[in-house]
Amino acid sequence: MSESIANRLRSLLASDVYTEKGRLRSDDLLVRQRVCHGVGEASTKLKQLISDWRTDRVPPSTREQPFPPAEVMEPIRRAERLLRSLTDVSTLVNGLPVINQDRVWNRVRHVGLDELLQFDWTLVGEADALATAAGDWAALDEVDVTDAEARLKRIRDVAGDRRRYLEVQA
Repeated sequence: MSESIANRLRSLLASDVYTEKGRLRSDDLLVRQRVCHGVGEASTKLKQLISDWRTDRVPPSTREQPFPPAEVMEPIRRAERLLRSLTDVSTLVNGLPVINQDRVWNRVRHVGLDELLQFDWTLVGEADALATAAGDWAALDEVDVTDAEARLKRIRDVAGDRRRYLEVQA
């Protein structure tokens, strides 16, 4: 591709995806999108299970019993806490710093690309495992909150390690 066409495409897309630096930046954004997609699938499944639980198990309010029994509401409360954790992790991943300084890109490209790849691989793997586990949830009381929280903690930890690694590279 001639340089003038590449320059026109860069200006049109407001990106430099046709350079090595642009591809690295684009890959970084794709990793974020993939992680958030996995977390989003788990969130969507959990919301559907909460809705089904409310429909099937929460009795309508009556004068004698204006509030549902606590044992019926407890799975919903646990699921809502898990939903907040899913949202927090998604926000954390979307807020990871993008490498935008040339000297940092050069260091990462030459020295730390393999380490950065391991961080990203772990993030995507944990998010995909969470989405797969969520696909197996059949009912709200069958959700393994402990396993989901452990996966979310792993994503948080790796995202923090990745952030610190990039700060050291700078």
